[in-house]
Amino acid sequence: MVERKRKKRNRLRGQRSHGAGNTKNRRGAGWRGGRGRAGSHKHKFAKLHATFGIKKKLKKQETLRAINLETLEKEIAKPSNAEKIEKKGDAIIVDGKILKIGKILGRGSISQKIIAKNLAVSKSAEKKIVEAGGEVQKETIEEETKGEGKK
Repeated sequence: MVERKRKKRNRLRGQRSHGAGNTKNRRGAGWRGGRGRAGSHKHKFAKLHATFGIKKKLKKQETLRAINLETLEKEIAKPSNAEKIEKKGDAIIVDGKILKIGKILGRGSISQKIIAKNLAVSKSAEKKIVEAGGEVQKETIEEETKGEGKK
């Protein structure tokens, strides 16, 4: 059988200083030379010298832009975006992931039928898109998880 050893904090219950000598010892962060990287150029140099001058590289975050209806119409007309835009009948499919658009705002008007996918759309923009004969596809929870219960 393995002999179990009690933890130091439990063995020292009832002892006033918990093995630290005088009761004034181990107060604050002074007994460990400061908190964190304090003293890294002085008394903690031997421990922390390997990390001097090293900067952590942050991952570039992809920013999605908000775009007005009037600007969206100009974007659709650009020849550089021709391969990014699909057509379904007489409607144009605008996919937010492909065009890197996060939200459509309602400023301006639109004359073309647009199907908006993978986008957030303001209420006024949604109203104008529907009036022009287009639609806004909102993401829905798939019904695969609906019928499954706990087994």
